Amino acid sequence: MAEVTAAELTTYEADMTDHQQLLFQTQYNAVKKDRHIALALSVLFGMLGVDRFYIGNIGMGVLKLLTGGLCGILYVLDWFLIMGRTDDHNRAKAQEIAVAVKAMPEAAPPPPPPPPALESASESSEETDQE
Repeated sequence: MAEVTAAELTTYEADMTDHQQLLFQTQYNAVKKDRHIALALSVLFGMLGVDRFYIGNIGMGVLKLLTGGLCGILYVLDWFLIMGRTDDHNRAKAQEIAVAVKAMPEAAPPPPPPPPALESASESSEETDQE
């Protein structure tokens, strides 16, 4: 699959308020994984399963760690598959975050500040009292 695009993220942000969109973008950027880093980890440390640990696939990471990348077969296979798996991870996280953010109740708006006329009237009465 292709990398998660901005248009795809926009579909997840549909029906969100500005605050919810900001929260979604912040959380998504914190958890998304870079596909090129995953590929580099796969090439350099794939026999140890580091690439699978990076994208959160712990079970496959342990299997690769204990079997030496299944005697090198998964190690080489992941060179071609890990970028797509990273994209799948990012899509799943985006959908998970979007559902959670949309389910959050909206915060009540802060109360409006007091009108300035009341403040200036009380200050002017204090000034006349001091004179």
